[in-house]
Amino acid sequence: MDQELKTWIESGKHLPEFLRDFHDQKDIFKTIHQKYQNPNKPPNVNWIDAHIYTVDWFLWYMASHGYTLQKSRADQNFLKMGE
Repeated sequence: MDQELKTWIESGKHLPEFLRDFHDQKDIFKTIHQKYQNPNKPPNVNWIDAHIYTVDWFLWYMASHGYTLQKSRADQNFLKMGE
């Protein structure tokens, strides 16, 4: 990964403004967790759970608020998928 891309990602500019702060990120994930899961159940994250959470819950929740996952148009030297 080139330094310019690394700096861009570390700056959080790839995220919507409301997700650039760690504490705001926690609030979003707590909201999703409380809405879709038992908040008293400790997480058990394996690749299957991570997949289901990301695709079926997180991306659906974001889409319901008008956000979609799409390829960035930023002028960066992005890695190819699978690298």
